Amino acid sequence: MAEKRIVYQDKLVSFEGLFNMKDLFRLICKWFNEHGYDMFENKNFEEVYEEGKKVICELIPYKKVTDYHKLEIRIFFTCENLKEVEVEIKGVKQKLLKGRIDATFDAILVTDYEGRWEGRPAHYFYRAIIDKFIYKSYTDKYEQQLIKEAKECQEEIKSYLNMFRYHAPPAKESPRSH
Repeated sequence: MAEKRIVYQDKLVSFEGLFNMKDLFRLICKWFNEHGYDMFENKNFEEVYEEGKKVICELIPYKKVTDYHKLEIRIFFTCENLKEVEVEIKGVKQKLLKGRIDATFDAILVTDYEGRWEGRPAHYFYRAIIDKFIYKSYTDKYEQQLIKEAKECQEEIKSYLNMFRYHAPPAKESPRSH
């Protein structure tokens, strides 16, 4: 069984205001694609309430850096009280969402992700020795890379959301927001 080491945990980005959900997810997918990650969507569901929609989504982008090391960045989104609104930006009417979004980031370094060292007790012992003395420098390097990339992604999302805070004019609720 693969060993998972959490190297960056429960880092939160919160935002309340106007945002474009499609563009946000496009930005996230583009960022991970540019950094060599494959995307895995673990959860994605939507509930509709009187006060607005609630969307929960969990993304787990991953990158296999070697046959032994895999990097995962888990992003858990909770969007609440979402209502569709119509705004005019630079003379163009756009439909945006108004509500609260919370994104929690975790970064996980997975070693022996294919379970190659798990067959026999002796293999498990050899793996522990190899991890401690041979792969240690590689593991440390990949941990630092993973932390750096998780922070960069978090900052990218934070910057995108803050862009709406300063550039979006007051919104009018769309009649079809319920």
